[in-house]
Amino acid sequence: MRTKEYSLNQDSGSVCIRSYHSILSPQRRAYNAHHHTQCELSVFLKGEGIYTVGKNKYKFRAGDVFLFGSDEEHCITEIFEDMELLNLQFEPYVLWETSDTMELMPLFHSRNAQFVNLYSDNDGTVRAALLAIEDELRERRPCFFVMVRCFLFSALSAILRNHPGVECQKSIKATDNLTQSIKLSVDYIQNNFERRLTLEELARVACLSPSYFSYVFKKLNGVSPWKYINIKRVEKAIGILKTENVTKLEIAERCGFSSSSNFYKIFFAITGKTPSDYTSRR
Repeated sequence: MRTKEYSLNQDSGSVCIRSYHSILSPQRRAYNAHHHTQCELSVFLKGEGIYTVGKNKYKFRAGDVFLFGSDEEHCITEIFEDMELLNLQFEPYVLWETSDTMELMPLFHSRNAQFVNLYSDNDGTVRAALLAIEDELRERRPCFFVMVRCFLFSALSAILRNHPGVECQKSIKATDNLTQSIKLSVDYIQNNFERRLTLEELARVACLSPSYFSYVFKKLNGVSPWKYINIKRVEKAIGILKTENVTKLEIAERCGFSSSSNFYKIFFAITGKTPSDYTSRR
């Protein structure tokens, strides 16, 4: 597999938007129910195969677009011929941190019985937008941050307007003060997930009661605060496993896990793999 990756960081240094351009050969792959906090758009530029999403299987071909919310399990389980894929992942707050773009949230939170993850991009609008985003992230010309967001919102707007499985009139309502409070907690987690955190501490950062904070956090991000924290810890652990030769206990301690057994349990629940599966790739 060959992959090119480009990313866009927010002021705190954490990645808010990332693109992956991958080329894979024909193969069958085990279904690994991995989880992540980001929403995702994928466009197949070449090839055919099977995309497994939970209990559903989709046959894909060049030109097809897939849409996934945060924490929505998905995995390419079969590739029939050489495949080229462009993935775009973005943190949910990219949509909800301003009231205007919150109108796009129904794509991930207001789906009806007709919803399917596969979107037929008949006019190529979404494909063109994702390729333009990758180009902006790679070249980093003046105002590229603005352009990336414009292309992303354009792609999502096109899907929202044309997908029969999305209830576009059911947008999430939240005041700017409330979303700013949750964004403060997200930034706090990004900067402190390596140490022990409590619900009371996070709620205090957001100036909300613990119960209301948990409710709003999950409503906006699609995952609970604890799952969000654990996913971020696992993402850091994967980075260490791929680049450093250290013990699993040291990784657990550096990433905020209470013990090595707790690390193994959560790691498998999030990735569907063991830490050793990543060290064997080095």
